Amino acid sequence: MFSNPLTTGSKRPSLPVETPVSSWNVIVYRKTEPIHSFHSYDTSQAQYFQQGYASFYIQLQQSADPSSTNSSVLYLRYLTQSQRNSVDTSVLPFTISLLDDLKLSPETSPSLSAMGTQASRFYNTEQQSVRINEQSEHPTAFLFRAKAFLGILVLNNVTNSTNAAAIIRAYMIFVTEETPIGRLFDANIIRILQIAAVPLRDCQEDETYVSGIKKLFQGGCFYYSKYSKPESNYNKHYFDKPYDITLCAQRMEQGHDSDIRFFWNRGLSLPLLKYNIDIRYWIPKVMCGGIENFRSQHDDIDLWLISRLSCERAGTRFNVRGVNDDGAVANFVETEQIVLIPQQHSYSSFIIIRGSIPIFWHQPRFQVATHRINISRSEALSYKAFFEHFKHLYCHYGRLLVINLVERRDHEKRIGNEYKNLFDLLVKTSRQTQNSQQSSVNHLNERDFIWFDYHEQSRTIKNFTAEQFVQKLFIENVNYPIKERLHQQGFFTWMNGAKYSTQKGVFRMNCIDCLDRTNNVQLTIGSNVLFMQLQALKKQCNSYYISDGLRGMWVKNGDHISRIYTGTGALGQRSKAKDIQRSVGRAIQNNLRDDDKQQSVQTLIYSYSKDSYLHERSVAALFTPYVISDGFILNELFKIRRNYTRKEKFRISIGTWNINGDKNPALGHQYPSILDAWLFHGPDNMSTNLRKPNAIPTNGYLASDYEKSSPDIVAIGFQEICDLTASNIVSKSSSNANRWVENVEDYFKKNYQDTEYILLGMDQLVGVCLAIFIRRDLAPYVKNVGIDTVKTGMGGTLGNKGCVAIRLVLHNTSICFICAHFTAGQNEYSERNKDYKLMMEKLSFQPPSRAIWHDHIFFLGDFNYRLTIPRAQVEYFVRNGSYKELLEYDQLKKELQEKRVFRDFEEGEIRFPPTYKYDIGSDEYDTSEKARTPSYTDRVLWRTTCPNIQIKQLYYGRAEVKTSDHRPVSSIFDADVEICDEKRLYEEYVQLYRRLSPSNALIRYDMVANSIQTKQQIIDEFDLYIKKRYGSDISIVDRFFASNQRYLSLYMFFENGEHVRRVLEPREDQVKYKQEQEYKITLKEFKIRYAKICGQRVYVTNLQSGIYFKKTLIDLNEDVALAERLILFFTDVNQTMDPETINYDLGAYQQPARESLSTNQDIPVTSAVDHDDDSAIANLSQLIHINKHEQAKDDTETDQFVKELFTLCLLDSSYASTRDLNQNDSTTDDLKTDDDTMNSPNSSNNKYRSQLLRLYAKQHIPHRSKNDNYK
Repeated sequence: MFSNPLTTGSKRPSLPVETPVSSWNVIVYRKTEPIHSFHSYDTSQAQYFQQGYASFYIQLQQSADPSSTNSSVLYLRYLTQSQRNSVDTSVLPFTISLLDDLKLSPETSPSLSAMGTQASRFYNTEQQSVRINEQSEHPTAFLFRAKAFLGILVLNNVTNSTNAAAIIRAYMIFVTEETPIGRLFDANIIRILQIAAVPLRDCQEDETYVSGIKKLFQGGCFYYSKYSKPESNYNKHYFDKPYDITLCAQRMEQGHDSDIRFFWNRGLSLPLLKYNIDIRYWIPKVMCGGIENFRSQHDDIDLWLISRLSCERAGTRFNVRGVNDDGAVANFVETEQIVLIPQQHSYSSFIIIRGSIPIFWHQPRFQVATHRINISRSEALSYKAFFEHFKHLYCHYGRLLVINLVERRDHEKRIGNEYKNLFDLLVKTSRQTQNSQQSSVNHLNERDFIWFDYHEQSRTIKNFTAEQFVQKLFIENVNYPIKERLHQQGFFTWMNGAKYSTQKGVFRMNCIDCLDRTNNVQLTIGSNVLFMQLQALKKQCNSYYISDGLRGMWVKNGDHISRIYTGTGALGQRSKAKDIQRSVGRAIQNNLRDDDKQQSVQTLIYSYSKDSYLHERSVAALFTPYVISDGFILNELFKIRRNYTRKEKFRISIGTWNINGDKNPALGHQYPSILDAWLFHGPDNMSTNLRKPNAIPTNGYLASDYEKSSPDIVAIGFQEICDLTASNIVSKSSSNANRWVENVEDYFKKNYQDTEYILLGMDQLVGVCLAIFIRRDLAPYVKNVGIDTVKTGMGGTLGNKGCVAIRLVLHNTSICFICAHFTAGQNEYSERNKDYKLMMEKLSFQPPSRAIWHDHIFFLGDFNYRLTIPRAQVEYFVRNGSYKELLEYDQLKKELQEKRVFRDFEEGEIRFPPTYKYDIGSDEYDTSEKARTPSYTDRVLWRTTCPNIQIKQLYYGRAEVKTSDHRPVSSIFDADVEICDEKRLYEEYVQLYRRLSPSNALIRYDMVANSIQTKQQIIDEFDLYIKKRYGSDISIVDRFFASNQRYLSLYMFFENGEHVRRVLEPREDQVKYKQEQEYKITLKEFKIRYAKICGQRVYVTNLQSGIYFKKTLIDLNEDVALAERLILFFTDVNQTMDPETINYDLGAYQQPARESLSTNQDIPVTSAVDHDDDSAIANLSQLIHINKHEQAKDDTETDQFVKELFTLCLLDSSYASTRDLNQNDSTTDDLKTDDDTMNSPNSSNNKYRSQLLRLYAKQHIPHRSKNDNYK
C-alpha cells in the first residue's frame, strides 16, 4: 500500500491547523421513521409504505464540560429500498448531514432551531399533514453514550460483475470501553478495550459480518489520543498542532501530516469525507500496536515505548509474509522510545524499525519441529518490490543499517542468502545510477547489511541472559559497527525550547517472524540508547532503576506485537514452560482461526468483505492509493479510463495436454520437436512449405491476419502428468513436472536467444499442472501473482480431478489462467458442469479475488466432454473433414448454448479431429475392448469482462504428437492490456472530485406551506418539478424534513455535484427580489426575512400548488474536504524524518542486467506454492510420531492415536472455549480457543479434517500399482 510519488508537479493543498478536541465523547440517538419510497401516483409500491428504517443523531461533546448539550450533530439516514445500488452505480446506502444548531439531550426530543427560535413544526404521520406540535410523533430515543466515534464501516458484497444489485452494509463504529495509559506531551493516550458496531439498517444478520472486527479491538492493541491542556506550571504546548499518535516526535516537530501507514481507521473516515464532514473534529486517529509507559516521579522522568504497526500489509502469521508488489512488508513496526522530562519541557525520541524479509516467500501451516520456507519468486521477479521497499525506507528514514537475525543453516539459510543477494544487487545498481548522474550523495555499501545468526551465536555462550548475550556478542563486537552507527544515526532531542539533535537514520531489523529474536536485540539496543538520551538531556538519575523499567516495557512491547501477529505473547523472555504453552497456542491460533482474523483485518483497513468485485477491479486497474476511494468515485474513474490509459497488444501462447502419466520413453529425445509444434510454431507446421524437416505436423484454425512474433506469455497446462494412483493422490510426485519445466527452459535458451523468459509461477495438483512463463523484460510490470487449486474428485476431497489456477496483473489488466481436469465418463456431463461450478466458486486469491472477476480469463484442460453419436458416425465426419457438423453433437457446445456452463466464455473455431482417445504411438482411435467414441476432450476457452479490452484468437489447433492417448492442443491470442499513466490518473482523479463537487450534493428547500398538504404530496411535487425543469436523469438520493418557527425545510441529496449545480441554475419561473422591498403578505414576509438574514438576493420559486420556496446549497468547505482526501490517499515524499535523508534517494527503478543476478532466474524447480494440506500431512506425521522403522512395534498405538485425532477433528464441540486468543494472555489462558470461530461457516476446520483423513488413508490404505489408475 505504499503510495506512489506524485508526478503531477502540482502542490498538494495543505490543511489549516485543526482546533484541539479535548473530548471525543459522543451521545448516540436513534429515531425510527417510515420509508416514503413511492410516489402517490404510483400505487404499485404502496405495500412498502409501512416499512421503517432508523436514522441516527451523533452528538459530539467537544467541550471539556460534560454538561454541555449544545454542539454539532451528525444526522445519518439509511436509504430506502428503492434506492439500492445497481451495477452501474455505487451510491452509499446512507446520507450524512451536519446540523449545527440541533439541541439534544437524553431526556428531550430534537428540535431544530435554525432561526434561533424554540418552536418546531413537525409532521403527523397518521394524518400525513403539516401541523405545529411541541413533540415529534417519532420521538428520538437515547441509545447510548460512547467514548469516541471511529467512523463508518462499509461492506460491499458484490459477488460478480453481473449482479443486479449490490448488498452494501454500513456500520457506525464507537468506542464503548477504554482505559487511559497516561499523559504524553499535550495528549492523553487511550487504549481501546471494546467497540460497538451499530448497523444503519434494521437487519439482525448484519451483526455476524462485524463480529471479527469486534474481536480485533477486544485484543487491547488499538489506541488513540485526546487533547490535554498544558500543565499549569509550564503553560506552553509541545507542538504547534495537536499531538498525532501516528507520528513520531521528530515528525511532529516538523509539522508533518498524519502518517497513513499507521492510521488504521482511515478507511472508516472516508464516508464522512464523501459528505464534506471535516473528520479532524469528529474522528480520532487510531493506531494499532503497543504503548507502554514508565514513570519515575522521584527523577521526574517519563519513559514511553510506542510501537506502531503498519496497516499496509497487515495480517496474521501464515497469511501475510514477506513483501507485496508495492514494497510493503508484513509485520512492519516503527517503535519509538521516548524519554520525557515534564518539568523541563524537554524530551528525546529514538526510532527503530522491524519488518519481514522483503522478498516473496511463505511458510506452510501446521509446522511441527520444522521451519520449511518457500520462496515463490526469483530475483528477477522480486527485485522491483525489493527496490520499492528500500526506496521508501531511505526516503522516509535516511541511512539504514539492515540487521538480519535468521540462521545460516537449514531452511532459513536460503532466504537469508536471497536477502543478502538482493541487497548487494541494490547497492550495485544504486552505485551505477549515481555514477551515471555524477551524484555526490553518500553511496550505499555492502556493510549496511549485517547477518547475525542469533541462534548459532547464542549457543556459543552460556549462563548469559538474552540481553547480556546480545550486548556481549553483538553490540560490543568490533566486527559489527553497531556503536558507531548509534552515534552516526543519533536520536531526536528537544531541550530548552529548541531542537538539540535529530535522528538521521534507523536500524532495520528482522528475523523470520520479526518477533522473539528481534524483540531481544531491539531491547538491548534500546537500553544502550537510553543512557545516551539521558546524557543528551543532561539528566542525573538512578540509571539502573530507569533501565529496569525500560526492560519491562520492551518485554510487554514484544507481547503486544506478537499477540497481533500470532495470537499469543512473545517467546524467549519468560519461563520455558510459558514458551511451550504459547507455542502450542500459536499452532492452534495460526492453523484454525487466522483466516477469519485475516479477513477482519482486511475489512477494517479496506472496508470491503470477502466478495468485492469493485475492489478487485480497483486493485488491478488502479494504483494502490486509489483503491480505498468510495465506490461512486471508483466507478466514475472506470468510466473515463480512456483519459488516462492506453492499450497495447500482448501475444499469449497457451497449450494443454493430457500426457497419460508421462511414462512414454519416446519422449526423451522428442521434447524440442514436441514443444516446437505444440506451443511455438503450430501455425508454421500447418503448411508443408513452412514446416521444418522432420517437424511434427499440426492442423487447426489460423486467422488470416496472423503475423508471427515471439510470445509475451506462455501458459503450459498438463493433465495426468503423473499416474493417478492412490499414493500420488495422497502425496503427489513432482519429478515429471519439474522435468517438463526444465525442458521448456532449455528450449527457450536455444530458440529465443534474443528474448529471455523466466518462470512466473508453477503449481501441481496431483496430475494437473500449470506453468506460466513471461518475457523477462515484463517482470517489473507484473504484480499480484496468485496461485490456487481446487479439488473436485470425490465431492471435492480428492485431487485426482480438479484445477490449478495462476493469476497475475500485467500493467493494469488482470489475467487468470485455469488448467482443469473434469470428471470422465461418456454420460457424466452434469458432473462436469458441477466440477466447473465448484472450481469457480472455490478459486480465490489474495487480495480477496475470484477467478470470474479478472479482465481476461483463459480456461484450458481436459474437460472430458464427449460426442453423443456412435463412433462410426464420428469417424465418417472426421474422414470428410466435416468438423462443424460433428460439433453439433458435442456436449460442451450444447451446454454452452444452454448457458449451463462456461457462461460468457468463448471458444474459437475447431478445424481439427477429436483429440481423444488414440492408441499410443498410432493415428488409430481406441482399439481396446471399450472402443471409446472419439471426442473433443481437450479445449481452450476464454472470457473478457471489460468491453474496452478484447482478446483475439489467432490460432487454435493440435499437434500430431503420438506419445499419449490425447493429442496436445494449443492456441495463440493477442490480448489487449491497459497501461495506466499515473500522472494523468492523478490529474483526472482531482478533476473528478472538482467536477462532482460539492461531494455532499445537498440542497435545502425552505418553504411556506399554508395549505393542508400531505408530506408525500410535497415530495411528489418537488420530484416532478425537478425532473420536468432539469431533466429526468437527475437522481435524487434522499430527502428529509426539518422545521423551525415559521418555515418548513426539505433537505434533498442528489447523486453528485453535477446534478446539484444544474438544479441550482435559475429558470424562467423564478423572480428576483431585492433586500429593500417590503411586503405585507406571508410570501413577501418570507422573502424579506431571508434577505435580511442571508444578506443576499433571494431566489423564490413557485410550485404548481402555490408553495413558494427558496433553495440553498449546503456548502461545507469543499476545498478542505478535497485536501483531506488527498492527504489520506497519498504520502508526501518530501515529508522525510530528517531533511538530509534526501541524500539517500535511490532514484527511478532500473531493471538489473541478467548477469547481475546471482541465482538461476529461469527455473526454480520447486513449486511456487506448497499446499497447506500436503505440508500439514507431513508435519502431522511428525506430531503423531509415525516412523517407518518403528511402525511395526508402534503400529497399534499409532493407529489408535490417529483414529482419536481424526475423531477429535470431526467434533467441533471439542474445541469449545469462552475466550478469544486475540485477548491478553495469562498463565493458563493461552491454549483456549473460541467456540464461535470453530463453528463458523467460514472456518478452515474442514480443510484440516480432510487433511487428517488423508493422513489416515496414507497410513492404512494399501498403495495400488501404477497401472491401477483412477481416470
